Amino acid sequence: MHMPPSFSQPPLPGGETGHAFQACLAALVPTSGLPLPPASPRRALGALAGSLKQGGALVARMRSVGTQAPPCLDGDAWEVGASAGAWAVRYRPAATQAEKPLLYLCSPASLQALRGLLVESGERGIVCNDAETHASRWPKGVQPALPAWLAAQHNCTPFDPATGEEVRAILRSALETLYVEQQSGYYYLAIHDEDADEGADEDATAPLSAADAAAASLGMYRVSPPSPAPCRVRLCGAGRMLAVVADAARLLKEDWDIATQVWSCPSYTRLARDAQAAEQWNLRHPRAAPRLAHVRRCLDDSAAPVIAVTGYGQHIAGQIGGHVRGRFIAVGADAMMEVSAPWLAVTALKALADDGALPLQFVEYALRRYALL
Repeated sequence: MHMPPSFSQPPLPGGETGHAFQACLAALVPTSGLPLPPASPRRALGALAGSLKQGGALVARMRSVGTQAPPCLDGDAWEVGASAGAWAVRYRPAATQAEKPLLYLCSPASLQALRGLLVESGERGIVCNDAETHASRWPKGVQPALPAWLAAQHNCTPFDPATGEEVRAILRSALETLYVEQQSGYYYLAIHDEDADEGADEDATAPLSAADAAAASLGMYRVSPPSPAPCRVRLCGAGRMLAVVADAARLLKEDWDIATQVWSCPSYTRLARDAQAAEQWNLRHPRAAPRLAHVRRCLDDSAAPVIAVTGYGQHIAGQIGGHVRGRFIAVGADAMMEVSAPWLAVTALKALADDGALPLQFVEYALRRYALL
């Protein structure tokens, strides 16, 4: 669980790191009252790094960890060739070798490559991996062992943001945690380049509210608007899977008149760790008011089934299974079925049927309706 620092007014970072920190925070502040064009996480992050570069920052290209090539002068800060192994954003040309970058833009697909980058970074800063944007035989572009390893590293806080706005919220929280509160460790962001609607460039979206931004940095927030109809299923999605989950919610409503809640879960790992920390604290302090984990604060108002979806193996989403009420189903890339909106709708119907809330005939009819047999 996010804990306050031991000092009342933590010192701000100094030197070139301090300049970078202040530049990042300034770039992350949304323009009040102005709508923003929809942006994928990669485009939002590339634009952020590009704006920092235009303001005097130096973007150093690293074709292999520890080997520096000349800085890129054109385009956003993530326009790299497929051969580029890692990027480090160093702010100001006079940065000393003793100061580490705050932000690493990289594409390691293997655990070995990622660990090499972490040696270079000293396991400090914010690592943004866009391996998902490259062709690969692996789910989300990385070895299956990589997300499991990250989830087991307690000095790492891994995220899988769905939108550019989530990236902004998570980056701001990460900067404050690492460089204001001076907490140890590093953040890892899996970055994709898929908009929720590729044709929505002319539309505009409001920035996340302060409450939603804070909740996203803790691991989850509600995306669907409040509904007068009682919720019968909760659907949770991370990264690109959030769009699939939202489409499944639409099918459930339009085809079956089933009201759902849709939750974005940028970090199942953070949710699980927070829940475990709350349980341990409550065990050690039986007379104190119990602490409520963020995932329970979000989902404990109902015993409706929860379906948690991830683009990684289902064990990543399964981390929160022991901390929610009601029937829980984790769905991931290692499932026997394709992770698609029709399959998720059928999964939701089956969960309701198993709870006695629907006849099993609904499931059989849905399988035929969506041509899944």
